[in-house]
Amino acid sequence: MLNREIFVNDPVNSRLANNGVAQVKDDVSKGALDTLEYELRTFVCDGAYEKGLDKILSNYLSAFKSNSEQPGVWISGFFGSGKSHLAKMLRTLWTNQTLNNGSDARSIADLPESIAKQLDELSTIAEVNGGLYAASGTLGAGTADKVRLALLGIIFKSAGLPEQYHLARFVMWLKSAGVFDQVKEFVESKAKAKDGVDTWTKELKNLHVSPILHEAVLQSIPGMGSDIKEVREMLRAQYKIVDDVTNDEMVSAIVDAISKNGELPLTLVVLDEVQQYIGDNVQRAFDVQEVVETCSGASALKSKVLFVATGQSALTGMTNLQRLMGRFQVPVQLEDTDVDKVIRKVILQKKESAKPVVRAMVDDNLGEISRHLRGSTIEHHRDDEKWIVPDYPLLPVRRRFWERILPALDRTGSGSQLRNQLRVVHEALKATADKELGYVVPADFLYDQISTNLLQTGVISKDIYETISRKRGGNEDEQLQGRLLALILLIRKLPAEMEYGIHPTVETLADLLLEDLNNDKHKLRPLVPKMLQALEAEHLIMSRDTENGREFSLQTIESQAWYDELRRQENDLLGNPQTLEAYRTKEIQNYIRKQAAQARIAQGTVAEPRPIAVYFESELPADADKRICAWAPEQTEKQFNDLSRGSDPDSATIYIYVPTNHRSDLQKAIVSLKAAENTLEIRGSAATGPGKDAKQAMETLLQSAEKTKNSLLKEIFGSIQVRLAGGQEVEGDSLAAQIQSAGEIACQRLYHKFKMADDRGWAKVYEVASRLADPNALEKVGYSGEADKQPVCAEIYRFIGTMKTGKEIRENFKDAPYGWGNDVIDGALYAMLAAGVLKASDIQERAIDAKSLDRSSLTQTKFRPETVTLSKMQLIKVRGVVSTLLEQACNAGEEAAKLPLAIINAKNVANQAGGSAPLPIAPSTAMLTELEMYSGNDQLQKAFEYQDQLKSDFESWKEQAHKASLRTKLWRKLDSLMGYCSGLVIYNELAKEKEAILTNRSLLDEPCPVEPLLKKATNVLRDALTSHREQYEQEYRTCMAELLDDENWQQLDEAKRNSFLQKRHLDAVPEINISDLDSVLSSLDDISFARWNDKTAGLPSIFNQVLKDAISELQPKTRYAKLNKPIIKSEQELQDWLAYVEQELRSQLENGPVVPS
Repeated sequence: MLNREIFVNDPVNSRLANNGVAQVKDDVSKGALDTLEYELRTFVCDGAYEKGLDKILSNYLSAFKSNSEQPGVWISGFFGSGKSHLAKMLRTLWTNQTLNNGSDARSIADLPESIAKQLDELSTIAEVNGGLYAASGTLGAGTADKVRLALLGIIFKSAGLPEQYHLARFVMWLKSAGVFDQVKEFVESKAKAKDGVDTWTKELKNLHVSPILHEAVLQSIPGMGSDIKEVREMLRAQYKIVDDVTNDEMVSAIVDAISKNGELPLTLVVLDEVQQYIGDNVQRAFDVQEVVETCSGASALKSKVLFVATGQSALTGMTNLQRLMGRFQVPVQLEDTDVDKVIRKVILQKKESAKPVVRAMVDDNLGEISRHLRGSTIEHHRDDEKWIVPDYPLLPVRRRFWERILPALDRTGSGSQLRNQLRVVHEALKATADKELGYVVPADFLYDQISTNLLQTGVISKDIYETISRKRGGNEDEQLQGRLLALILLIRKLPAEMEYGIHPTVETLADLLLEDLNNDKHKLRPLVPKMLQALEAEHLIMSRDTENGREFSLQTIESQAWYDELRRQENDLLGNPQTLEAYRTKEIQNYIRKQAAQARIAQGTVAEPRPIAVYFESELPADADKRICAWAPEQTEKQFNDLSRGSDPDSATIYIYVPTNHRSDLQKAIVSLKAAENTLEIRGSAATGPGKDAKQAMETLLQSAEKTKNSLLKEIFGSIQVRLAGGQEVEGDSLAAQIQSAGEIACQRLYHKFKMADDRGWAKVYEVASRLADPNALEKVGYSGEADKQPVCAEIYRFIGTMKTGKEIRENFKDAPYGWGNDVIDGALYAMLAAGVLKASDIQERAIDAKSLDRSSLTQTKFRPETVTLSKMQLIKVRGVVSTLLEQACNAGEEAAKLPLAIINAKNVANQAGGSAPLPIAPSTAMLTELEMYSGNDQLQKAFEYQDQLKSDFESWKEQAHKASLRTKLWRKLDSLMGYCSGLVIYNELAKEKEAILTNRSLLDEPCPVEPLLKKATNVLRDALTSHREQYEQEYRTCMAELLDDENWQQLDEAKRNSFLQKRHLDAVPEINISDLDSVLSSLDDISFARWNDKTAGLPSIFNQVLKDAISELQPKTRYAKLNKPIIKSEQELQDWLAYVEQELRSQLENGPVVPS
């Protein structure tokens, strides 16, 4: 078995469209959409990914319905954990992106039902709220230090606008004036086109100096000015290049860019790698906080705009990120276990049939595997055995080795641990795909994947790179030498300060180089010292004795011809007779399979299909007597004659003989064919004249070998013989015709009891019995006697005995010697059920009648002969029990079907009467469980006997369940209140009492133990809320007093003042409702204590912004000059700084009034 055969997805034929790295950006090019389709198909919405999507969508929908401010989402996880992938999938599923083939994202992705429902609800809401919209990107990709402009760049780009603010504003103005297309066409017709340069984009970038663009505006809007010069001055004045924008300008620009017909859509904004953008920059963290807070709180955006950001750390994990906690209140944490789960499902997932084989191979070689790197910190341990089969052909010790090597080699910061790199795992599987089971990925494989990058980043020199490459391209010994050089290089790159116990010794190198667990362990280990000695003789490595043994280090001091490659390929093939035989066998077996597939065997008047199973193994399968087998093992003609003539003449086996002549000639043709084919694939295209000639000659050789192979196969196929068991020869013009004739005879031999059921009326029997429960349904096949005496029914009735499942019945009568179809088997069962000959129950032993038995669940249904009868009075009493327990009426004839449902309902009520702590244990339902053990009339009889106890217990459970429901709601409120009491003095007292209720399971005790705790917590929180509001009000009054004293503010009239205050939500101190428990909780949910503290601390900044707004109103040209504020240690430093301030302010005074800041 080859490695590739054990995987669900063949690693050779599958592809990794995005190289394992998701990029979150608004790109709808064909290539990007192809990659997106691949990512959707392989998206494993499980574990943290499923929980994350569920949390994001449910929070968004909840906030939208309540018209609340949308809490931001922070997706965190280590580098390569799938943060960007999750964000990209969210962005794609949000808008249900249409792909190149016309399908949409949600139809391609395999989503849990809960996620799909929430996305459907999102779309439904969007239909009447402006639709759905999404924008994504990284803040560092635009104006890095200006967060507002960087965010607008992402929004503008998603809307098809220029990323620069002044250009986007200009384009939006053209569109609002209805002249955009006219201006663009004019520019494109007048501007000179250059290859690869879009004329419109070029001229738009030169907005202030492009005469063509100015003329286009003048032509489209004649009233704009008297001439081009006047238009240019107007555009320069109106659309200035800005260093930054205000919060209001940012919000306005967002609304203008994405609104449709004046309605803002439900909008998702994904900001990837925000932590990387912020870094240790405190100002950037503050700016991000302010931008998101402004957008989330703006009345124009509020409940419609959701911000999602990603970072390697949780917000609580870094001091500089903690300030964002108030904005990004929905955390989604990804773990490495989720990434491993993705890798194991997308790439490493094994076929179920292959797992035992892999496990057996691993167990056979566990001694070798467990010895690798023994004594190091990454040696084999017991936990490895849990994952060694799922991760095969990657060995745990080698994965850990790579995980320690990669960070040491990563100079660019773009590398990551192996378990997070889908691309490396995928390439590793491809490299070992065509190897026999037992071939594992060697540790030096990593060098092949990263060697080019190591050269480009200067980790290794060109000489070393070329030396290793030269060796790895040589003969078998040289290849091993090249691998040793690469592995020594990797080990020597491990950080010296980390003692892993891994040293480049003979033993370590052999452990890490081993590929074939089955064969190499005895062949490779003696070769390693010899190859190291040869390398040392060439002065490519040097050795020295250490406490760890003799260690080796590197010593630092074009291509094969076409026919050389061909000879190498031929030698490889001739040296591997198993592979050659596999090629020959595959040709023959494929031909026989195609011929057998043309046979169409249909038995009887109902034309029951009879497939033919083809086998090539040396032995027939154990169940060969239950199917029609076409058997073509490798055998001599004498063996064929003995097998076919010596077999049972009643057997349904078809014997096929393939002549073994021309075996050596055919192998030679295959060698020539495959060698030429491999050479062409390896050598690829040729650029030079001689190279093209060599390639053409190779193609000619390939065609000749193909022709020879086909000629030999034709002769072999023409001599194939076919016989039935017993030696009967079969005639036919072709192999397909012979198999057809043999199959028709074989099916009569195999299914000799088929004839008694060969009637098309059985489908009607099933229909009448299942739909009407007609006891006379068998009349549709011409039978009017007792149901269990009809020949087909009698066979089934005898087989059922005391009890059989539908699956057992079907399997028995589908097999030889019956071969009956589902209509026959099901029709007979339903007919006997309707006639009262049989009784049926589901997997939970609930009675089922013919009308309620769903055919799809028939295989799980249990069938028994009916024995017990009840009187009319007993049935009336039973209906009373059913009506009570089911809480709905039970009519005559419904007793058997509804009693199991009533039992389930009664158990549910009993379970609701108790539960996990603090609830008491649920009441015992032993009587109901006993009742479930019976079915049919037996169950009805027991219900009659237990009727009084059943009714009494049920009424008691109902009363207790209602009480449990009410008390549980109070318990949840206590949980919520205690969350806000954390840090308050009363918390420990409440926690102690709450724990006592939990331990005693006393939630249902009288009087209620929860209500006193609720009252205490409510009173304390009410006082705390009042205190926080008073602190806010005091700070508010202080800031307001300072504002009222400002001379600029005093120049404004009352209306203007109110307008500026309302704009910043400072027109009044927020009111709080603390009238009762629910009001206190609601007030805390709206504004927590931490939020009150933030709001109070932020008041001076907001009042300062109000003052700036007022100054801008009074003096529009006023500019704000940011001054450096160094630590001054001397008089001279003071004078120097004052001189700098004077110079800075004077230079800016030329452009208008200046406010230092």
